[in-house]
Amino acid sequence: MGDEGMHDSQMRVDIPDVIYKNDTSQNNNGSGSMALSTDVIMGIGLNMQRASDLLFGFSIYAEPTKTKIIGYSCSAMDELSKIGIAGKPLWQPQTNNRYEILNDIEYLRQFGQVDTTLREIVKLIEVGEPQNLPSFDSYLTEQPTLKTTPRVALQTESSRDMAYIKMTPISIVELLMDVNQWSSVFYNIVSKATIVGTLLGVEGSYDDKLHVMSAELHLPTPVVPTRECYFGRYSKQLSHNKWGVVDVSLDKFISSPTSNFLKRPSGCLITGMPNGYSKVVWVEHVEVDHSDLDNYSQQLDNSTLAFCATRWLNSLVRYSEWSQTLKATTFVADEGVRIPQTGRTSFLKLADRMMRIFCANISATTDNPWMQIPTYPGSKEVRVMVQNNMEDTATPPGTSVVFTTSLWLEVSPNRLFNFLRHENSRTKWDSLSRRLTIREFASMLKGENPGNRVSLMRANTSQGELVIFYLQESYTDSTGSYVVYAPLDELAVSALANGSDPDKVMILPSGFSILPGRLPGEEDRGTASFLTVAFNIVESATSRPVIPPESVETIYKIITDTVSSIKDTVLFHNHRNYWTED
Repeated sequence: MGDEGMHDSQMRVDIPDVIYKNDTSQNNNGSGSMALSTDVIMGIGLNMQRASDLLFGFSIYAEPTKTKIIGYSCSAMDELSKIGIAGKPLWQPQTNNRYEILNDIEYLRQFGQVDTTLREIVKLIEVGEPQNLPSFDSYLTEQPTLKTTPRVALQTESSRDMAYIKMTPISIVELLMDVNQWSSVFYNIVSKATIVGTLLGVEGSYDDKLHVMSAELHLPTPVVPTRECYFGRYSKQLSHNKWGVVDVSLDKFISSPTSNFLKRPSGCLITGMPNGYSKVVWVEHVEVDHSDLDNYSQQLDNSTLAFCATRWLNSLVRYSEWSQTLKATTFVADEGVRIPQTGRTSFLKLADRMMRIFCANISATTDNPWMQIPTYPGSKEVRVMVQNNMEDTATPPGTSVVFTTSLWLEVSPNRLFNFLRHENSRTKWDSLSRRLTIREFASMLKGENPGNRVSLMRANTSQGELVIFYLQESYTDSTGSYVVYAPLDELAVSALANGSDPDKVMILPSGFSILPGRLPGEEDRGTASFLTVAFNIVESATSRPVIPPESVETIYKIITDTVSSIKDTVLFHNHRNYWTED
């Protein structure tokens, strides 16, 4: 591993017929020696999901269920229209944050049907800061029509935010109602989504259209479980230039087979502005089952930022900025570097695909068969996923391995983001670059933040000899940051610069995601960073999706060396207060 000429795209290890399972204690003999194909794991999960969607799809068309779902969705739109524009005391602004959260007591007063006893209890509660109340489902306006199995108490999460988006209202409505566009635009949140059925609407119009959908949502880390839900999504033109799109769970009428969270009326109100922008008010109001979370990940999932309205809006802003960047002529490059507009478009599209692959790879989606590397007490928890790329022309053929770990760092997300993205910092954390000189020779900015950019970097030896190119995208907002890169050879860079099809370029993205939060047990201290590190390397040219025990040591060394380098740098800069120099 010390060879400076060996890079991510060149790592190879021979593979015997052995694989480590996620939990070796579940094997018949407890030894962990049983071979297991990841194809089997993924196949079982996919078939179960298809069966669930099929059964759910039959149920929604049966009367009187269909009529009740339609009525319930219309009521949800009415509620969204009211809470989307309401002020205090229903919504409580948050200090140092742009979003607001619901006052649960006031929400219950305005939108719940409360019996006399409960109303008297509510009167006794002094309304100050927002109250953390248990679920009041049984007191809301619609009563369940089915007897459901009692579930654990759910935690309520609510948030509202607003942003101006450089898109027309109908364009935003279309990308929300088209499940493929929705999954594509919000790839950093939506793992997968399906339209189970359509109960209202005509072809070519989004006014008064109702889909029943299933979706799986994720954070950019495998540590936090995904959220799964069946829900109705209803769009309606509320006035000449105003639209509403609302989501609401349907468990009151049909028992959902996979839901671990429920959507109260959530969604957005979209108003067209004279300057071509749209004012988007986004509301998230959900109930979540946190019973499967450990203490390590609760700090993230319990955070209002994790799946809040701001995160959805930020993703929409990012998509709008990317669309504008495709049309922009702004280009920063070293003297003598000339890349035509077609070439810049190719690099931008390849960077977008790179980001999508990275976000898909590091999530806890059920499609990712993560395995945990057996380690000794006190060592870092490293997860591994083996992928067979024989049929995927967008990645190198053969078997590749994604391996990742996550950790808390006592440093602000912005400082950590700037350290990881900057060309001058790479040799401090990348063991393969320590004897090389890394230089960004071209970049394309995305939006107003100078850190949001697609960069082309070259790695040279001390004698000036080219070793490898890197395509890197860095992006940050208030709810998360990403630094993602992939090695490219000189032939690929030349072809892309001349406008070749980026979908024909094979890449294996590696990089980092950074989520803001508080260190466990130190909630009163400043903002910390939850860092997820992930590498994607070629394992073998063979098609067997397995990983041998002897490869574990190599994988573990790569990721632990990287994490140790980052931690040492953070500790040094915190102690010396050198962050302003980065």
